[in-house]
Amino acid sequence: MRRFSTLLLVVLLAAVVMRGEVPNLAGGDYPLTEMSEALPLNVVFVGFEMSAVDTDLVDQQLQKNCQFTYGAFTIEWNVTVRYHFAGSTYLSALRTVMLANSVNGTDTTSALNETALQTQLSTGAKMSIFLPQSGRAINASAVEEWLALNPYNVSLEPSYWFYVLNFTEFDSPDHTLEHWYNVTEWDFEANYHRDFWRLEWDNVLNPDVKFPYSCFNSGSRVFFIDPSAFQWYLTWARIWWGLSVSGPKYDYYYEDLDEFLRTHDVGTSQGKSDLAAYLGGWVDDAIRNLLTPELYTSTDTLRASSLSIQALIINNASNDGYTDEVMEWMINTTLVEEALQDLAPFLNVDVQVEFCTLTDDLLLEGIFDAAVIQQVDGWTYYDGFDVWYGLLGVKNSYFNFSAADIVINAYVFLEKNMSMYVYGGEYTGLGGSGQILVMKEVGRYFQEDGTSPKSGLGLVFIHEAGHNLGFPHTFIHGEVYAGDFAFDVMGYYPYSFYFSQLRKDSYQRLVTDYKTLQLQKLMDENLALYNRKPPNATMDAKFNEVNTAITTSRVHYALLRYLEAHNEVVGAEAKATRLQELLWIYLCDLDNSGTVKIFDVSEVTGAYGSEPGDSNWNPYADLIQNDEVDIFDVVLIASNYWVSWIDW
Repeated sequence: MRRFSTLLLVVLLAAVVMRGEVPNLAGGDYPLTEMSEALPLNVVFVGFEMSAVDTDLVDQQLQKNCQFTYGAFTIEWNVTVRYHFAGSTYLSALRTVMLANSVNGTDTTSALNETALQTQLSTGAKMSIFLPQSGRAINASAVEEWLALNPYNVSLEPSYWFYVLNFTEFDSPDHTLEHWYNVTEWDFEANYHRDFWRLEWDNVLNPDVKFPYSCFNSGSRVFFIDPSAFQWYLTWARIWWGLSVSGPKYDYYYEDLDEFLRTHDVGTSQGKSDLAAYLGGWVDDAIRNLLTPELYTSTDTLRASSLSIQALIINNASNDGYTDEVMEWMINTTLVEEALQDLAPFLNVDVQVEFCTLTDDLLLEGIFDAAVIQQVDGWTYYDGFDVWYGLLGVKNSYFNFSAADIVINAYVFLEKNMSMYVYGGEYTGLGGSGQILVMKEVGRYFQEDGTSPKSGLGLVFIHEAGHNLGFPHTFIHGEVYAGDFAFDVMGYYPYSFYFSQLRKDSYQRLVTDYKTLQLQKLMDENLALYNRKPPNATMDAKFNEVNTAITTSRVHYALLRYLEAHNEVVGAEAKATRLQELLWIYLCDLDNSGTVKIFDVSEVTGAYGSEPGDSNWNPYADLIQNDEVDIFDVVLIASNYWVSWIDW
C-alpha cells in the first residue's frame, strides 16, 4: 500500500508540472509514401489538316510521366493528353484577332546574324550580331487572352491547353516577310523598355534589339506554340551554347514550319513521321519545362512559412559619381516581395537592402583584392569563384539567418570598368546555396547617357530567389529551349518580373502535394493510435472533420485550384495535429469517461512494472505500447491528468 501511495503522489505531482504537454511518442518507421496525380492537357492543332498530323506518333515524343522524390515522399505527375483539330471557323476567328492586334511593317523586329555570332563566339570580338527583319508583329498577350477566354471545347473539364498553330500564310517564301509574337518588356525599376540582349554589347553595336516570340504563356493555363513563327533565340542558343540537337524532334532549332514543309514531303510515310516528331518536340519541351518541371527544393523549404532576402550593396564606384543616392533606384523591394508572394501567397516575404562602401570594410576589401585576375587598360577582371566563396565564408557577419525560415543573402558589387570571370567567360551573376552574387559593371545599369536608368536588380533577385525555392530555368540547359518563350522570370529570353501561371501552378501543386503526404502520414499515426481502443462516436466525428477537409482539398486540386487546395490541407493539418493531442488524452482515459481522472491513474500505477503474462498486466495501461508499463506511461498519464478530450 505504501508503494502504491508513493507512486500515486509522484504521478499527481508530475501532472501539476506537465499538464498540457503531450510527449511525441507516436513516431515510428513509415514506408516511402507515394502520390500519383493526373494533369489533364488538351492539345489543339489549329491550321493543320487532320490527315497530315499523326497524333499517335506525336504522343510517342512526349514525356508524360514525371516522378520526383522529396524527402521520404515520391510524387508522380501523369499528363493525360487529348488531341483535337480546330475547324475553319475557329481558325478564322483566331486569324481575325491576330490581324486586329498586330503591326505589319518594315524592320519591325530583329534577326540574328549567324556568321557574326559565330565570329563573336570564336574570337570574343565585340560586334553587331543583329539584322533587321520585316513582317507582322502580333500582340502575344492578346492572342493568349483570346485563347484563354475561347477554349476550343468549353464542355471539357478544367485542364491545361496547348495550342499548336500554323500561320504560314502570313510569311513570304523567301523569308523577307515573316510573322511573330511580341510582348511589352518593361523594367519597372528603371521605367524603361528592354532593348538589349544579355552580354552582347547592345547599346552601341546592337541598338534597339527586339525579341520575337514563337510561343507564349503568361497569366493563364494556355500555352500557344506557333512553329511557323519567326524567332532567333533557338538559333542563338544552338550556336552560343553549342547544343547537340539533331533529328526531326529538334529540327525546330534549324527550321520553322514553312521551311520544314518545304524540305519534308508530309505526303509520304517518312515525311508524316518526321512532322509528328517535329511538332512533338515543341509540345514535349513545354510539358517538361513548364507543366511538370522537377523543383530542386528541400523539405524544409516546402514547409516554410517565411522568406527573407537580405541584400548588401557594396559600392566601390562612389568616386566615379555612382553614390548610394544615385544607385538607390535599382532595387524596388516592394516589387520583389509582390512577385514572390504572387508565386507563394502562403509565404511571408520580406526584402531588406543595405549599402556599404568597400574601402570602409577591410574584410570585404581583402576578398575582392585577392580575387583580381588582372587589370588591362583600366579594366579590372575578377575571379568570380574566388569572390563567391570568399563572401560565402563571411556571410554570418553581414546577414541575420534567424530572420525567417528561408534566408537568402545577396551581395551586389558596384564598380566602374569591371568584369567577373567564371567558366572562362564574362558573367554578371551567380546564385546557389542560398546566396546571390551580382557583379555587373556599374555603367550597365544606365543608358548610353550614363544617367538615365536602364535595368535594375529586382528581376535578378526574383529569379535567384526562384532558384532557391527550387525552380530550374524554363529550359533544360544543353537540350531543349522552346519553353523559354514563356513570359516567366525564370527564363533567359523573356524580361519578366513575375512567374507565369504554369510555373506558379507547378510550385503551388508541389507544396500542396508534399503537405498532403505529410498530412496522410500524420493521419496514419492517428489511426494507429485510435485503433488501440474500440471505436468511439465522438472520436469518429473528429476524424471525419479532418477527412472532410482533405476531401475538399482534393476537389479543389482536381479543378486546378491549387492555392485553395493548399489552404484546405493546412487547415486539415492543424486539425490532425490537434487530433493527435486528443488521442493521447483519449488513450489515457481508460474508462472512457471523457476526462482523465484518478481511476485512470490508478489503473496505470496498479499495473506499473508489469509485462504481458503478469497477473497485474493491463494492455490499456501500456500507453506507449512497448510491452511494459513503465515510467513513460506514468509520465504520459500524469501530463494529461484531469484533461478532457471531449470538450477540446
